[in-house]
Amino acid sequence: MMKTSRFDTRLGESRSRIVSSTSLKMMLSMLSIIAASKTNAQNITPIPAVRPDPNGAISAERTRAQKLFQALTAVRVPIDDARVIQMEALIRQGNLRGAAAVASKDPLFLDIQIRDTAREMSDRDETVRAPMSDFVATFIGIVRDSDTTSAKEMLTGNFYYRVDPAIIATLPTNATIRQNEATDILTSNNHYADLSARGLSPQAVLIRQSPQRISQRVNNVETPVDHPDPAGLITTRAFTGAHAVAGTNRRMVEYSFREFMCLPMAEFADADAPDDRVARDVTRTPSGSVNLYQSSCKACHGQMDGFRGAFAFLDFTNNGQRIGTNVVAKMNRNQTEFPQGYVTTDNSVVNYATLGKNVDQLGWRSALTGNGMAGFGKMMADSRAFSRCMVRRAFKRVCRRSPLTQEEQMVRSLADQFEIDGYHMRHMYENVAIHPQCVQ
Repeated sequence: MMKTSRFDTRLGESRSRIVSSTSLKMMLSMLSIIAASKTNAQNITPIPAVRPDPNGAISAERTRAQKLFQALTAVRVPIDDARVIQMEALIRQGNLRGAAAVASKDPLFLDIQIRDTAREMSDRDETVRAPMSDFVATFIGIVRDSDTTSAKEMLTGNFYYRVDPAIIATLPTNATIRQNEATDILTSNNHYADLSARGLSPQAVLIRQSPQRISQRVNNVETPVDHPDPAGLITTRAFTGAHAVAGTNRRMVEYSFREFMCLPMAEFADADAPDDRVARDVTRTPSGSVNLYQSSCKACHGQMDGFRGAFAFLDFTNNGQRIGTNVVAKMNRNQTEFPQGYVTTDNSVVNYATLGKNVDQLGWRSALTGNGMAGFGKMMADSRAFSRCMVRRAFKRVCRRSPLTQEEQMVRSLADQFEIDGYHMRHMYENVAIHPQCVQ
C-alpha cells in the first residue's frame, strides 16, 4: 500500500500523493500556466502555485495563520503560501489584527467569502447558490469600500454597484458584459449574470453608481428614472424581485428583519403590541377563535403591518421594480375579510416592535415613525440589532458556527466595537476572526 507523503499535508490536500518527481514537476508547471492565464487584471484571483519545502518545520503560528486565512477568505491555500508566511510573522509579533488584515485585504475575501454572504441574504431561499445580482454586487462594493462607506448605507444608501464601463470597453467582443440600463440592469439580471459568467473578479471591476435607478414602463417602453425612495440593499432589483412580487408586501418587512436584524418573525412577535394597523385581509376569528387571533395572529401582524406601510407604493411587475405615488392595490386586497381593519392610504410607518423583549433585542435609537422605504431603512440601520446581526453573520461564516446563547455578550461587545469603528465591515470581520472563541 502506498504511503501518504508529508508533502500532501503541505499542499493542503490530504488525499493527493506524490507519484514521482517528474509528475510533481508536471503538476507544478500546469498550475503555473493556469495561474498565469488568470492573472489578467479583472479575473477571479487565482491561488498561486507554490513549491513547498517538504523538510521544513511547521510552526504553531504557521498553522494558525493558514486557518485564519481560510476562515476569512473561505479558501484553503498551501501552508507554504507567501501570504500565510507573512501572517505567521505577524502572529509571532503578537499582531493578530495585522495578520487578519493580510487575509481581509486579499481579493479572495471579497470574491468568495463576502460574495457568498451576500448571496445568502439576497433571495428567499437564503442560499449561496443565489445568482450574482445588484444586491450581491452592492454588498461586495460596500465591504470593499469600508474605509469610506459605512455599513449603515446597506439600508440607507442611494447607490448601487455595477461593472465599470471603462473595464467593459477593454473586454473582447465575444466576452463582453451587457450593460443597457433598462434591459440589462433594471428589468433583467443580464449585467450581473455576465459578470459571473465571464469569471471576473467583483472586487476588481465593480464601480459605485449613484443614484439608484428604477424603470418606468409606459406603453411597453422602459424608461430609466432616479429611484424616488432609495433604501440601499432593500431597494435593489434582486431584493424587491424576491419579496415584492405578488403577495401583500409583508415579505419585504419579514425578510428585511431576517437579513439585516437576524430575527425571524416569530422571534420578535409580540401579542401585546397594538393591532390598529392590521389590515382588512387578516381575519380576527381564525378557525372561529378570537383567542387564537389575540394570542398568535396579532403577535406578528400587529408589528408587521405597522412597518408594511413603507412599501405602500412598491410593486414588482414585468421584471422590474415599480414605484408610483399611489398605494398599490395589493396593499388593500381581500377587504371583505374584516372590513373594519386598517386601510393603507399612504406610505407611513409606525414601529410597534418596542415592548417587552424587543426593547433589548432590537435596541431602537431613532424615530419610531416615518415614511417610505428610506424611513424604514434608516430606522433599522440605527438599531443595535443591525450591528449585532452583521456580527452574527460574520461569526457564522468565519467561525463556521452560530454564536451560542452563552456567547451573547461576545456578540454585543463585537457589535459595540463595530459601531466605534464607524461601521467598518472589513475591520469587523477581522475582529471576529481573531476573537479567542473563533479561530485558534
